Amino acid sequence: MKRLIASIAALTAAIAVALPAAAAHDDNPSSQVASYTYDIGALNGSGVEGTVRIRSLPNGKTQVKVVATGLAPNLPHAQHLHGTTNGTATQCPLPAADLNGDGLITVAEGGPFYGGILASLTTSGDTSGSSALALDRFPVSDADGNLRYNRTFDVPADVFSNLGAVQYVVHGVDLDGSGTYDGLAQSSIAPGVALEITIPAGCGGILN
Repeated sequence: MKRLIASIAALTAAIAVALPAAAAHDDNPSSQVASYTYDIGALNGSGVEGTVRIRSLPNGKTQVKVVATGLAPNLPHAQHLHGTTNGTATQCPLPAADLNGDGLITVAEGGPFYGGILASLTTSGDTSGSSALALDRFPVSDADGNLRYNRTFDVPADVFSNLGAVQYVVHGVDLDGSGTYDGLAQSSIAPGVALEITIPAGCGGILN
């Protein structure tokens, strides 16, 4: 875990867009100011699909709800909002992103398409890029590969002024069907971490 934290710290310094460390729950948020929907499509043959609903609230907080299916069962799945805060267009990676032709799109290959980390969609605690792979605080899919997530936390206003440049990405693919994240292949961004943990499983951009 220490090696993982050190690796993510280095990654965050390179690509993450920092957010405030505080991330408080709000079980009864005020009426929404704006609502955005994202449609999740599969990456790396995962079969993932679903929707993401993001609501900005008048109290300055943000509510994120995720409903996804087709994920590796009974495993934690890192998930983030990726993009930019300067209006630069982003998108989910196309097959051509697989630069080495191995049939997989890694984080290193997909990152230039969907951008840096704007928020880590953890279940508790920090939501910044520093929690990019805090697997003990990301949601775990059920036995059928379904994932449900609902959290309200603080997000800077400039994220919502550029929602057209935001992509939702969920990670974690059990490539060999072993029921766990294993294998000899290592992550493209975190040496010593299994590729299966960080590889993108699904991505989605704004619909409305």
